Amino acid sequence: MFRKNERHRQQSFLTGVEWMPEKVRQGISDSWAGAFREQVFCRIDEELFVDLYSEEISRPNTPVNVLVSAEILKSGFGWSDEEVHEQVCYNLLVRHALGLADLRAEIFTLRTLYNFRRRVREYAEISGVNLMQRVFEQVTDRQLEALALRTGWQRMDSTQVLSNLAQWSRMELLVGVLQTAYRQLPEAEQVSWKERLGAYLRGRPHQVCHRIPAKEQTQHMEKLGMLMSEMATELAAIDPAHDGLSLLRRVLEEQFVQSAEGAPTLRPAKEVSAESLQSPHDPDATYRVKGGKAYRGGYVVNASETADPENPVQLITAVQVEPNHTDDAQLLKQSLEEQTQREIAVERVTTDGGYTGPTGEQACADHGVELRATRMRGGKSAADHWGWESYTWDMAEDGTPVRVTCPQGVTAEVRPGRSPRRFVVHFASASCAACPFYQSQCRVRPRCRTGPGFSMARRAIEVACQRQRLRPEDAGVRAVVEATIREIKHPFRGGKLPVRGLIRARMVIYGSALMANLRRIHRQFTVKRDISQPQTPVSNPSLPFVRLRTWFGGLQRLWVSAGLGTAHRSMAAC
Repeated sequence: MFRKNERHRQQSFLTGVEWMPEKVRQGISDSWAGAFREQVFCRIDEELFVDLYSEEISRPNTPVNVLVSAEILKSGFGWSDEEVHEQVCYNLLVRHALGLADLRAEIFTLRTLYNFRRRVREYAEISGVNLMQRVFEQVTDRQLEALALRTGWQRMDSTQVLSNLAQWSRMELLVGVLQTAYRQLPEAEQVSWKERLGAYLRGRPHQVCHRIPAKEQTQHMEKLGMLMSEMATELAAIDPAHDGLSLLRRVLEEQFVQSAEGAPTLRPAKEVSAESLQSPHDPDATYRVKGGKAYRGGYVVNASETADPENPVQLITAVQVEPNHTDDAQLLKQSLEEQTQREIAVERVTTDGGYTGPTGEQACADHGVELRATRMRGGKSAADHWGWESYTWDMAEDGTPVRVTCPQGVTAEVRPGRSPRRFVVHFASASCAACPFYQSQCRVRPRCRTGPGFSMARRAIEVACQRQRLRPEDAGVRAVVEATIREIKHPFRGGKLPVRGLIRARMVIYGSALMANLRRIHRQFTVKRDISQPQTPVSNPSLPFVRLRTWFGGLQRLWVSAGLGTAHRSMAAC
């Protein structure tokens, strides 16, 4: 039965923490834990999770905001489940952050945390709604409102993260899929298949492949395809809804081609899609090569943050996590749509060249957003020719080119070509004949009967106009978001997530992004506030001892002058 947690709002004087010295209690309040309790824990709307619990009268649930906050701390600090439970039990700062100041309060068990996480994942699978995303959006929106931050100018960047998977070769993948499908067979079927699979079941995939010579692996992959095809046929006859059947069919379709005889033939490696399965343990993870580096079995994380220079602190406003073959322009579109639904006003976005292109430009046009890219996707023109961006294009209201002016100031009309998305331009013969750049750097070429001119596609004109709108001066503004990306990935060693599956990847990334925002708020409004306060001069700690020695020295001189002998050795030693 669902019940909201209100215990943290009622402070008791018998908690144990209240008996601590005032300086210690103030230190806890001013630490990151105090900021987390105020900025995150108290702002979590527990009503978002009401569908996870039964409506029947039963035992009350473990406080939702405590469990959600534990998940956020786990992601933000890179803790394991055992570590986060230990921290909640024995760390006063963590207890304060989770509203567990009463030392007598019961602590949730690890099993409770597992069950809660499982219900959140299953709810996302059924409804398509990731509740951790809703928490991130709800808490962030309240932070933006409370701090009165301007969201009109934002910057954006993406990065690659890996799923918690072993990096398998193609041969290892096929062996792993066959072993997974075999383990999902009924016991009676496993007996009949054990002898047929033979050596492919002896050890893990990398151990099986290690015993096979490299020159024989292609032959074995063909054999594995035959075995998977036979197993899929038998499973379809026994149980068409079997989980192993869908796995086998997917791999057969992605890795093999059905020959005329019906036997599967191995596809060439270059024909295998980037969306193909990388591991049977994470069907959502995909393959991508970016910057010359291959990411086998991972996701792409896209982050948007405020960039207005008048903001006292910049916060992450939106995060997207998708299979790593997703294009950056599609992530830009998704970010703008999500922020529009949350009523966050975005007027301009500073990005790198990866977000340019028809999809990104159309998304910005649909939402009335200025795309301020610092670079442009695609190559530039040759050095001995003017690029299309060197020409001035006059556009109609619907985006159709009307006139063009060459770098030498000669203007000509742009007319529709024979194809729907092509245009032709004709210049005056006399103007071009006198131009020193004609038939060299200029794009204009002599034409048979129509005189000098050129033809070009509509997309080339759009790219030229986009290049003219590039903002290289925003490179410094955009570069800051790279630190934000590193901040989100920092808890995960080597950029490898501790989880598998798209839903779980989103859950941990949203938690890490919330902690990144929390650290910024704490740094800005707690640490810097302490620095700005006037500091009380600290006296020399040895000064009292110096004064004491001076006093004893004077006493010794008086003792001697009175004829009472030398001073006591202990006094002289002071």
